[in-house]
Amino acid sequence: MARFITNGKVGDEDTTRQRMRNYWQVYSPTLESMMLSHDATYLAEKEQSEIISYLPDYTGKRVLELGAGIGRFTALLAGVAGHVTAVDFMERYIEENRAQHHHLSNITFKCADVTKLEFPAGSYDLVFSNWLFMYLSDEETSQVFRRVLEWLVPGGHFFMRESCYHQSGNMKRSENPTLYRTPYEYSEMLQESSSSDKMAYRIVRGKSILTYINYDGNPNQLCFLAQRVDERESEALSAYHQGRYTLRYADMMERMSGYTWLCPGGEYTTRDLVMKLGLQPGMRVLDVGCGTGGAAFYLARQYGVSVHGVDLSTNMIHTAIHRQGKLERKLRKRIQFEINDILDCNFENGSYDVIFSRDSLLFIKEKEELFKKFYVRYSLVSVSRYAEELHRAGFKDVRAEELHEDFIRIHKRELEAFSASRQAFVNDFSEEEFCEMVNTWRDKIRWSEEAQLSWGAFTAGKTASVTQYKHTGVGEN
Repeated sequence: MARFITNGKVGDEDTTRQRMRNYWQVYSPTLESMMLSHDATYLAEKEQSEIISYLPDYTGKRVLELGAGIGRFTALLAGVAGHVTAVDFMERYIEENRAQHHHLSNITFKCADVTKLEFPAGSYDLVFSNWLFMYLSDEETSQVFRRVLEWLVPGGHFFMRESCYHQSGNMKRSENPTLYRTPYEYSEMLQESSSSDKMAYRIVRGKSILTYINYDGNPNQLCFLAQRVDERESEALSAYHQGRYTLRYADMMERMSGYTWLCPGGEYTTRDLVMKLGLQPGMRVLDVGCGTGGAAFYLARQYGVSVHGVDLSTNMIHTAIHRQGKLERKLRKRIQFEINDILDCNFENGSYDVIFSRDSLLFIKEKEELFKKFYVRYSLVSVSRYAEELHRAGFKDVRAEELHEDFIRIHKRELEAFSASRQAFVNDFSEEEFCEMVNTWRDKIRWSEEAQLSWGAFTAGKTASVTQYKHTGVGEN
């Protein structure tokens, strides 16, 4: 995990704060300095409206803005909130904020170090931060996360936006003490910051800022929305995914199905399935249960479509975004990934031309509810039952294809190839994990041969107009 380093040692609190103060004193309180980008004027308005759109309803509520700076978001928050407390540790920045927005009577401006802030428990409905924690050490970040949890009312929300992986701005810097953590690290720190068994964070959403993807293919600007929940409320399906789909487990699965693939047959079977969808360049695709990004990368590259990948697992999305950042620029610009429960997503009507999913809907019991909008263990149903559910949800031209025998052959082929690479796998993992993977695949083959497990492919259409159709593609076991 990232740490603030000073002369090879972990910097203490006073050294960290002074170094950050020295760092920001170099820059004047302007838009370009706040964003550390020569493209600030172009990016600011677009990213501001996008970020505000990710916030929960805070109409008339109490908002704490941490790292408020010159006030790029202060006035926007104050225009809706009942009251905003804007905090920044750089005096000339908060004074510029005050000068610009003193006419708004529902803002309190405060120059203070966020690590030393004290507020009564339950003081705020929403705590908002933009580019703050990448300037704090791990210990300081965790400390503030715990305090924010206490400052929030039950059910209150915490929104944070950070630069991840590496620098995004293009202004030259003499030094750069910024900590570029990963989404996985922020997720772990949020989940580990619970102050008691009766108070915890639930990550509601996490995603790349689309403005930066569209502008220069940069997926490394991330935001998280977390909610304070009591008595460690957590959705069973989300907890299952976080526990099962660890980074290590995903790596092992890819040894079986291929790099970036967690589904049987990987690219080979996906290629055959998507050929039925009539994809054309420029179409918009929602990838439900996108995993580490295999299908999203394949669809964007082979068909020229724009793909929005959604998955419950922070680990999967972290891996997918990291890999997205290594693609060629034009391909990066066609992909975005998001941590979210698809049942909680409220996309605008007509947002997508195609909805694609593989080996994900089997986890969801509320299939009719899901299909109308488009717990822990599998919710397996027959191929014909899937078709019935799609019909009941309102889809037309439902086509169901039984792939039982095909996937028995695919699993056998994968197992044979995996077994041949035994020593390489054991060197990177362990003999025990190799045996576990082999036994899992043997079970799948046996269950399939005994007709306990089956596979199907489904396409369904939604009439958009007289001549246009929207399609859903689903692959399940």
